[in-house]
Amino acid sequence: MFRALIAIRRLLLITAALTLTISATAQESSIDYDQRIIQVLEGYQELMSVPMDEDVEDLPGNTWYIVSQAINKGFLRFTVDPITDSLIRGARFHAEPGNDTTHIIITTNLLDIWASYPSMTYSILTRSFRDAVNFFRNPPVWGAAQNDSMELLFMRLDQYNVEARLIRDRLLLSGFLLTPYEAYILDSFEKDELASVILYFEKFSLPVARGLYDARLELERDMDEAEIRAFIIELGETLLKSRNDIPSGSEDELIYPLAAAIHTWLEFTPFLISRIHNRDRQDNPLTFDQILDREREYTETRRRLEASRTGDMPLMNHIYEETISGFEGR
Repeated sequence: MFRALIAIRRLLLITAALTLTISATAQESSIDYDQRIIQVLEGYQELMSVPMDEDVEDLPGNTWYIVSQAINKGFLRFTVDPITDSLIRGARFHAEPGNDTTHIIITTNLLDIWASYPSMTYSILTRSFRDAVNFFRNPPVWGAAQNDSMELLFMRLDQYNVEARLIRDRLLLSGFLLTPYEAYILDSFEKDELASVILYFEKFSLPVARGLYDARLELERDMDEAEIRAFIIELGETLLKSRNDIPSGSEDELIYPLAAAIHTWLEFTPFLISRIHNRDRQDNPLTFDQILDREREYTETRRRLEASRTGDMPLMNHIYEETISGFEGR
């Protein structure tokens, strides 16, 4: 495998192999961003060429191998986004139905920090590479997940997982100095299986999401629908009670996790409730409004949780923005 990676490295030196698509605004900049991308990818390839111990599950290396193949076959191109100023969201994968060419879109900010903080650039790029791999492995499943908030969250969890392994198994061992961002990803990976990353970077509660996802799987295995419904409502009521039991004036850090848990319940339970009614209705499936008319207990629980989320949303948005800004040094 590593011989193949070394061969790919030589190909990456050829600008034409990357088939870069740079916007007019980026071209007008004094910085040659297409050359910068080549330099970044050469550095990334050098990082990937370091052999791993046989007992290490090298998900970053396997991910990069597939991405490298896609680059050299012309399936994956790179585009610079000169407008968006995000670092944490500084690289993203983009694919369109019916188009064989896909893109990694990179912000100029992420490219600008590479010389000073290569570990951050490589870490964030890894997430977009993992997203690309999920697409190349199964485009229909990837496409369906874009409209399924629960599946999309677990795809992002997978991306953070590969990113954390890159930090632990390659960046640290190669002597890179970590920024607070990479240190946080690694700390969360080792201490809580990325639950805090999902909480503060995605605004979801991973324990609640996992509980609901397990219920989703059980529903497909023909678990009793009444049990699923009871679990959903009981979980919602428990979350609401826990949130309401927090004394007024409590610290934001105490409120935020429960606010995110309620948000998670509200975002993910509609699929389950709808599936209960529509999985055997191939024709004329019920709309969500029609389902709510039939699910009075769920509807009432949802109404009260919605009110709680509305009240907490300014706080959630504030903490999220403060978290992102803190790691981006703003």
